[in-house]
Amino acid sequence: MWQQLRNLYFSISTYHELSPDLQLRRQVNQALRSRERLSLEEWFRGYWQASVARPQAVKLELIEFVYSRLRSYSGLDTGRLRPSDRLVEDLQFPSVCWFDWSMTLCNDFCLTFGVYIGDRFDETQLHTLEDLVNCLHQFLTLKESISS
Repeated sequence: MWQQLRNLYFSISTYHELSPDLQLRRQVNQALRSRERLSLEEWFRGYWQASVARPQAVKLELIEFVYSRLRSYSGLDTGRLRPSDRLVEDLQFPSVCWFDWSMTLCNDFCLTFGVYIGDRFDETQLHTLEDLVNCLHQFLTLKESISS
């Protein structure tokens, strides 16, 4: 019985440290409101489809994954995010997400695409949203080249 109470106490005492900063999340979303909100299709065509600036297209399935999952991890309006947004400085990912967002991303990526990236994914090496998308794109491209 004492062990259960002790566990409950530690769970409650660490909850604040591990949970998102909702006030900061609201501030980031407020700052993003000045931008046009793009639908998934507009976001894909505008930033991730092949063009002069981006010779290699990112697959729509990956963009669908990123568009939906980033919102669930961060609470930010993905349609207002831009590839150049910095994950830490602009979007405040370490503060607005649950502490384990990157582990959840790796698990979701594996469930969705059948590629385990948990041993190779390092969010500290990613500076912008574009870096994150390109990293995930490389994991998929690597899987396809191995499968061929």
